[in-house]
Amino acid sequence: MESNKKGRERRIDSRKAYSGHVFFATKSQLFEGFLKNFSQHGLFIKTHEMLILGEFITVALPYLDDKQSKVQGQILWQNHEGYGVELTKKRNGKNFKLLKIEARSR
Repeated sequence: MESNKKGRERRIDSRKAYSGHVFFATKSQLFEGFLKNFSQHGLFIKTHEMLILGEFITVALPYLDDKQSKVQGQILWQNHEGYGVELTKKRNGKNFKLLKIEARSR
């Protein structure tokens, strides 16, 4: 969990656990990883790819109405498993509700 210097949580809303493949791209390259959790404002992508903090990426969210929905975000932090991404463009709440239903069924 991410926290500031005083140990307080900086997330706006809670994350929902999820386990599934996800594709994401920088301006120059396409990657594959695992979506471990998500919220209305962010994602955690498990990958061993070398990405740059502050870089903007496009993520294709899986299995939403039998098609992929793309969201844009910025890489804010990393750990030994992957990267925390803050979503930067307006999110479609319906897409995240469907992803939450998919996560509960696993």
